Amino acid sequence: MTGPASGQPFFFDDCVVGEEHLAGTYELSAASMIEFAREWDPQPFHIDEVAARDSIFGNLTACSAHIFAIFCITSQRWQSGVVQQAVAGLGFDDMRMHQPVFAGDVLRCKTVIAAARLSASNPDSGIVSYDTRLENQQGVVVFSIRASSMLARDPARMASKR
Repeated sequence: MTGPASGQPFFFDDCVVGEEHLAGTYELSAASMIEFAREWDPQPFHIDEVAARDSIFGNLTACSAHIFAIFCITSQRWQSGVVQQAVAGLGFDDMRMHQPVFAGDVLRCKTVIAAARLSASNPDSGIVSYDTRLENQQGVVVFSIRASSMLARDPARMASKR
């Protein structure tokens, strides 16, 4: 990474298209999967271990809303420790569930900066698109998404260019 050191703000000005950032990890337990799915997606293969064994998955699986929530929290926790200076989330595209996620899986988030441009309407910000994926402990991609955010520009660097 070429941006600031750990614990420092990460501004739009630090974005390098093509750069990969390792982010957080998350371990799923059967109890957490069942609890989440009972409220948000109570399908038998998400909430009933016996029924799940008879499903096409052959075991209890995490629901897609739970996997998306895991993406949301892990993608913000870059291992470099920098703090992204997000102004607003702008949207999500191309969300895919590639493989089932099972109890005991440890998901690792990896993000690549896919595109970056200055905001046409807000000169103090830039628009960044990230291609993000969650991989299980075997390195198999289980989820992918393109997320777009508005990031603040670094006031000090903007002032030095005036």
